[in-house]
Amino acid sequence: MDYRIKLANRIIGISGLHDEVYNLCRDYLTEENEDFHVSVTQADIDFERNKSIQESLLEGLVPCDYPDSYLETLAVYRKIATTITAYDTWLMHGAVVGVDGEAVLFTAKSGVGKTTHIWLWLKQIPGAFVVNGDKPLIRRTESGFEAYGTPWAGKEGMQKNTSLPLKAICFIERGEVNEIERVDFSEFYPMLIQQSFRPADPEGMVKTMGFIKALGENVPLYRLRCNMEDEAAKVAYEGIYGRKA
Repeated sequence: MDYRIKLANRIIGISGLHDEVYNLCRDYLTEENEDFHVSVTQADIDFERNKSIQESLLEGLVPCDYPDSYLETLAVYRKIATTITAYDTWLMHGAVVGVDGEAVLFTAKSGVGKTTHIWLWLKQIPGAFVVNGDKPLIRRTESGFEAYGTPWAGKEGMQKNTSLPLKAICFIERGEVNEIERVDFSEFYPMLIQQSFRPADPEGMVKTMGFIKALGENVPLYRLRCNMEDEAAKVAYEGIYGRKA
């Protein structure tokens, strides 16, 4: 199956073996001329299966028996994420919330409650919506950084085919009291690296380090300690936007 999608202002041709990726990407289909093309083989699917098994074993979990069609969605996005770095665009692990014409990227260690927190924004902040709930794309432009929705949006599937200027990155930590503070890039540099897609080739990795440095030095960074109660979203909004929700 061959088709094209538009992600982060780039047209990507896809050649796949199963329908699942096509169905996943319905909101992003286009007939425009492609900028680059990715093709998936059975070997790519097998790679994703072996990677999933190894990661589960390292975490002490029982490996899941994922179908080839699902593993193909991972293989396609891995190839897209690798190639689209040539266009100053990177996959980030996090959730992007849009509000007031701008975007905030929330990221956290696994299990902290990133998804729970963005639900609080939808509940407590007027006009807030989810651009992407798990794997957005961030593009560097002449004027700053843009956050883009993608079909790869986690098990909840929260996403919208849109883009907004990236206003801030917020690192979520658990705490008994809700509080937010501005932090230096050096403090969260390791976390930004961990939460960014890192190409396997040395040249791609060097370029990724440059992207992360530019991102951390030009986009305000915040630490949010929160208890996941309703007030947490208002505290975060007021700290980032400097006004009441």
